[in-house]
Amino acid sequence: MKNDDRFEKLDSLSDWQLVNEEQDIRGYPVRSLTGDEYGKIADMLVDKDNEHVLAVRMEDGRLVGVEHLDIQDEHVIYRDASAASTVDYRKVRRRS
Repeated sequence: MKNDDRFEKLDSLSDWQLVNEEQDIRGYPVRSLTGDEYGKIADMLVDKDNEHVLAVRMEDGRLVGVEHLDIQDEHVIYRDASAASTVDYRKVRRRS
């Protein structure tokens, strides 16, 4: 799993609200396609200009683009391929 430092200036999801709260994957374990565990998702990171989730921060600090993630029941699969994520995170709004 690679760290992607281009996401360092994004906002934490705690400053935002997911339109679909069922897409909140904080705390989910991240696994490879073969089942190896990479750790857990600590935070989701929002592109404030475009108001969508662009990346996640792992518990160890690594940053991963959502385009590499497939959400499953209770866990997330990390793919090295750059295929689009199956979840659309574009719908967020700033918390009041």
